[in-house]
Formats: sequence, structure tokens, C-alpha cells
Amino acid sequence: MAGLVRGGLFVSGFPPDNGEHIGLEIEGEVSEFCVYRVRHEFHCEEIREANPRRLRHSEEGLTMHTLVRARFYELVAKDLGITGQVIDLGHGIWELGRKRLPGRDISKVIFIEAGVPAAILELTLMRERFTTLCLLHHGKSPRFDWHSDKTLLRGLIEVRDGRCASDVFEDLAASQRDSSADTRIELEEHPPKLWICGEEFMLPNDRGRPTLGVYYFAHLCENPRSLISCWDIERMVNPKLKGLASIAFGADPRMDKATQQALDESIRQAKTSLDEAKNDPGAAQFEIDEAQAELDRLLEQKKADTGKAGKSRLLGDTDNEKARRRVRKALDAVVAFVAKQKPAIEQPLREAVGEGAEIYFNPPPDWGL
Repeated sequence: MAGLVRGGLFVSGFPPDNGEHIGLEIEGEVSEFCVYRVRHEFHCEEIREANPRRLRHSEEGLTMHTLVRARFYELVAKDLGITGQVIDLGHGIWELGRKRLPGRDISKVIFIEAGVPAAILELTLMRERFTTLCLLHHGKSPRFDWHSDKTLLRGLIEVRDGRCASDVFEDLAASQRDSSADTRIELEEHPPKLWICGEEFMLPNDRGRPTLGVYYFAHLCENPRSLISCWDIERMVNPKLKGLASIAFGADPRMDKATQQALDESIRQAKTSLDEAKNDPGAAQFEIDEAQAELDRLLEQKKADTGKAGKSRLLGDTDNEKARRRVRKALDAVVAFVAKQKPAIEQPLREAVGEGAEIYFNPPPDWGL
């Protein structure tokens, strides 16, 4: 468990409260125990009438841990060869990223946790703009009605030789059309490659990995004609930057009093929702997890938006300008690298990317994006 905590899969919390009921796995079976603290030990008594077992654990050995779902699904996506960012879509629905098989269109891969309501799942999938969706699950396949012209493939995730695996991508290869004449990026190629209307170009890499500019360009290709600021695209490509300052204030030089009060009220409501879910015997586990995740998100936002003294962190025009210069410089390097291979492609690429603080990636219609 210590190794899993160091790896970011779990966050250690606190020992259980005196008198709390917990489940302990013994020889592959989970049994319910009642916990009592006696000095520096926890005495665990099994809750059953016949021959209850009694166990003793130290405080270090009986500490609650919380699974960091985002980190866990990042490892799942890595095993499956899925690129892109893991995103919590809510209600136990997780975007693992995007999958592109050689010579095929790109598809979005989504994992569905157990207990997701059918109506919520169907609504979430209908909102997706991708024409091909890979829906992964573990255990029973989620049941819901599907009335759409999108291609939906369902697959089971299994663990084989210590790694996550699924046969759904074999079905994906058989269901998708040939995209040899399309515009696409292959980040898993060495070096990474770009195809524009079927014509192949090499992309820059740094010690075997795509450069930041390539990651920015890949994001733009996946989200054409969607307005995005340079500040935001930096944080989408590199989530670690989110902790430096809130995304919400990337274009706002200050956090006014009304905004702070609204955030505090949202935190209070989130705490109330979490308490209600925990005290509701009929609440599903994913509902409790969702309420906890929302509270954590709001607390992280408040922490990012305020300093140690609780005062709002200012984010002015200079921050946005620095982000614009960084992103534009990285994208210019990609355009220049591709243009060396075919000078005629430089002008269309530059016009598609634009030059402002906000990017509106507008490729020519015949690129097929």
C-alpha cells in the first residue's frame, strides 16, 4: 500500500473511528468487523454469531486509503495504448482518451463504472461529437437503448499478465472505414507523423517524445473550429499546470468578492450533498464518490485561487501574454518543421492556426477535419 501511495494510486487518510464497521478481506473473502481502539492498537472483532474472529492491527496497518480514480484510469489507458487526457465526465463515466488504429479514423474510448443509470449514460454518449465510441466496462455490460447513427462498440476490460487488455479494438479495426486520405496525427509513431489529405509529414520530437508544440497541434486537430485560449490549451496538454493558478481566472485579472462568496456557497452545498449521500441507505457508491469528487474539485479550486492568507491570487494580462508567447512559439516551431518538408503547406498551416491570444483552429474544408 505504501508503494501505491507513492505512485499516486491511493491517498492515505486516517485510521477508522472507534466502533466503526469495516470490511476486511481474508483469504479472498470480505468479512465485516467492528473496530475498537485499545491503546496504540485496533482490536477488530468479526460481526457474526458463530466463532467470530478477532484480529489486532497497528495504527499504520489499519489506515483508510482512497483510490485516486484519475490516476488509476491513466494507468488503464496506458496499458491499452490510448492517447489523450483522462477526463471525469461525471456519474461514474470516464473518458480514457482517444484510440486510432493504423489507417483508421480516431475514436473516443470511455469507461463505464458499475451502477451508472441508463438514462444518464445514453445522454452522455449522445452529446459526444465523435462518430465512433468504444465503451469499456468490467463485469456486466451496461444496459441502455441506443438510437443513433454513431458507431458504438462495447468491450470488456480484463487483466492479462498484470496489464489491462480488451478485445474491443479488434472489433474497431473491422468496423471503421479506411482513412488513408484523411488528415490525422499519429503521436505513437517514432518519430510522430502528420497526414494532411493523405500526404505524410514528419513532426518534431525531443529525445523520442513529441514536442509540446506537437501536443498542442494534436489537441487542435481533435477539436477543430473550437475557440480556446493559449492559457487553457497549456493546461489541457499539461494538467500539472492547473495547480499554479485556476483555469477560471486565466482571462480575469482578479477574483472579486462576489465570486469568492459564490465559491464558498458552492463548497457548503457540496458538503451538504456529500453528507446526505453518506447518510442515505439507498445511495449507490458512485453517487457518494461523485459528491466527494465535486467537493474535492471545489476545494482544489479555492486553494488554487487563494494564497496562504486566503487572499485571491491575481492573474493579469502579463500571465496571459506569456502563455500566448509560449504556445505560439511552440506551434510556430511545428509549422516551420513541416514547411521544410513542403514549403507550399506553410501558408495553409499558419492561416489555420492563427496568431491571436485565443486559438480558433480553422483548417481548410478539404482537410476532412
